[in-house]
Amino acid sequence: MTTHSGPGNDMPDFSNVESGASSTAEQAAPAFKTYVIQSGDSLSKIAKREYGNANDWRRIFEANPDTIKDPDKIFPGKTIKIPL
Repeated sequence: MTTHSGPGNDMPDFSNVESGASSTAEQAAPAFKTYVIQSGDSLSKIAKREYGNANDWRRIFEANPDTIKDPDKIFPGKTIKIPL
C-alpha cells in the first residue's frame, strides 16, 4: 500500500496555514437589541414603545422562540431580543 504525502499529491497542503480572520468585510451590526422584561410589560406594550405600533408584538414573539412560549405569559427579569 502506498500513501502519498507532500508535494506531488492531488490534495492541497494546508499545514502552514495559521488561524485567524482577515476579512475585509465590515462586521454586521446585530439585527436586534436586548431588553429585560419589566413588571407590567406585555409584548404589545413593548412593541408600541419600540415600533410605535402595538400590533407589531408578533415580531418580538417570533424572535424569541426559546424565551417566550406563550405571548400572553412573559415574565419580569427575562431578557428578550427586540428585532430592529
